[in-house]
Amino acid sequence: MKELLKSLDKLNRIYDQFDLLNFRAHKVMPLTFNKKDSKKLLPQNKRLYFSYSYLDKEKTRLTNLILSQAIDLKDPLFKQNKELHPALIDKALKLKNIDETHKKEISELPNRNRKINKLKRLITMIEDENIGLCQGYLTQMKVLLYQNKDSLFIERTQKYQAKELLDDADFRMKLMQFDYDRYLYEDFTPENFLNYLIFEKVQRHASFIKSYDARVLLPEAEQCGFSGIAYEVEIDGIRECYVTFKGTEADMDYTENSRSKRLEKFLLEGYKDWNYNVKAILVGTSEELDQLAVARKFIDYLQKSIQDKCFIYGLGHSLGGHFVQTLQLTDDCFKAGYTLNSAPVNLKQVQEVTPELFDEQTWNKLFELTNQKTVTNILNREIKHLLPREYPEIINQSFEQDLTQVFYEIPYTIWVGQKWEYNLNTWKYPFKHHLASYLTESEIHSYQHFFAQLFNYLQDSTTGPQVMRNTLGFMRARVKILQDDIDKPETAEFFYDYSNYLYESGIFLDRPQEVTDDFSKSQPTMWKSSRREWPFLKSLNMDMLELSVYFHIISGVKYFLNHTPKKIE
Repeated sequence: MKELLKSLDKLNRIYDQFDLLNFRAHKVMPLTFNKKDSKKLLPQNKRLYFSYSYLDKEKTRLTNLILSQAIDLKDPLFKQNKELHPALIDKALKLKNIDETHKKEISELPNRNRKINKLKRLITMIEDENIGLCQGYLTQMKVLLYQNKDSLFIERTQKYQAKELLDDADFRMKLMQFDYDRYLYEDFTPENFLNYLIFEKVQRHASFIKSYDARVLLPEAEQCGFSGIAYEVEIDGIRECYVTFKGTEADMDYTENSRSKRLEKFLLEGYKDWNYNVKAILVGTSEELDQLAVARKFIDYLQKSIQDKCFIYGLGHSLGGHFVQTLQLTDDCFKAGYTLNSAPVNLKQVQEVTPELFDEQTWNKLFELTNQKTVTNILNREIKHLLPREYPEIINQSFEQDLTQVFYEIPYTIWVGQKWEYNLNTWKYPFKHHLASYLTESEIHSYQHFFAQLFNYLQDSTTGPQVMRNTLGFMRARVKILQDDIDKPETAEFFYDYSNYLYESGIFLDRPQEVTDDFSKSQPTMWKSSRREWPFLKSLNMDMLELSVYFHIISGVKYFLNHTPKKIE
C-alpha cells in the first residue's frame, strides 16, 4: 500500500503541474494581436507544448501503474473490509478511462495553424484532462486508505497550533473549492474528506470532526440559493470551526443523471445567486427571505451548537466573501477569516438589516463618503474610522483586476478588514475595474437601475426556461427603447461611454464610433442593424471574457497569491 500511496502522490503532483500550466497558458494569451505580442507566441508555444507533452506521458504512465498496483494489491485488511479493494480498483479504472477518453478526443481536435489558435488548442487540451475530477478520484483513494489504514501515514511529533490550518493557503483553497465539487465525493461524507485533508496539511490526526450543511439544516437556504458548510474540528485539544460560504453558482451538479434536470438546476441556482448579487450588493436592498438573512440564521445556529471555546473562522470566495465581510460587520461573529475575489459590503443593505449599528449622523456620513466619484485612500481611512472597529482579523485577497472589483466602485459599497491585491509584474491585462474613470455618476446609477429592473422583471420565473425566455424578452424590449431614443444626445452619450469602457477593458477589439442619425431607420433585424451601425459589435473578444472568468475562479486566482500583495490602507 505504501507504493500505491507514493504513486498517488506523484500523479497528484502531475495534475498540479497541469493546473499551473493552464494558468501559464492563460497568462500569455495575447489580447491585442499586435506584431510584438504575436512574435512572442512561437517560442512560448514551443515551451508550453513541450511541458504539456512531458506531463501527459508521465500522467499516462502513472495512471497505468496505479491501476496495476491497485489490482495486484494484497492485504489482510481486505478480508475485514470486502468493499475496500473493489473501491480502490473502481477509482483507478475511472482514472484510466478518463485518460483514454482524453487521448481519443484530443486526436479529433482540429490542428490549428495560427499561433494564437495553437495556444487555444493547448488550453483546450489541458482543460480536457479533467484536472479537478481526476484529483477528486486520487483524493478519494487516499481517503479510503486513510480511513482503513492510518498507520501508513506518519504523524509528526509537534502538536497542532491554533490557526495553523487557517494560515495554510492551500487548505483554504481546497476547503472553499469543496463546496463547488461536492458531487465528486458523493460516496463520502464531508467529514471523510476533511479528516484526510487535515492530516495532509498538518500531519496530525483530528480527534473530532462534525459538519453542518446550511441546506440540510435550513430548508429556506435552498429556496433562496444560499449555500454554506461549517466544520467543527478538534486537533490536540484545540477546537476550531471553519465556515465556508459558496460563491455564485458556476458548476453543474453531475450527481443528477438527467441532462435537462441538471441544466434546470444550474440555471435556477445561478439565477438565485445573481438575483441576490443585484438586489443586495449592486442596489443595496434587503428582503425578508434573502441569502443574508439565511446566512445570519446559519451563524446563529452554529453559535448555539458548537462546543464552548471553539473559535469560528469565516472563508468565502466571490459572493461567499461578501457574506464573511457583511456578517463580521453586522454580527462580529468570526475570530478571523479570509476572502478570495470577494464581492463587497453594501451599506444600504446593512442599514436595512441592522439600523442600530450606527446613529443617523454616522449613517449619513458613510453614505456621503461612499457615494464619491472616486474613493481614494484618504476617503477609505475616513470610512474605516467610522466603523465600529478596523477588523484586522478579516483579510480580503483578490486579483487586482478581478471582475468583482467593479462592484467596489458602486455607491455605498465598502470592504471590511484588510484588502490585499495581487498582480504580476510587467504583465498587461486590460480589464478596467475603475468604473468612475469612464462613466459619470448618473451612468453608474443607470447601470444599477437596468439590472434592478431586469431582476424585478424575472421575479415570477420559476423554471430555467422561464428565466431564459424572460431575460431575452427583457433585453429585446430594452434594445427597442435604445433604438427609439438613440438620436437623443444623452442616450447616445450613455451608449458611447458604456461601449468605450468595454473597449478599453478588452471586451471589444475595435473602438466604438460616435452614433450617427441613421440608426433609428428601419433595418432587417435589431442585431444586423446594430452591427451595421457600430461594426465594433462584431469584434466581441470572447478570449477576454473567458480570461476574466478564469482569473476570478479559485483555480485561476490562487496562483496570484504566490506574489507579494499590495495592501490597501
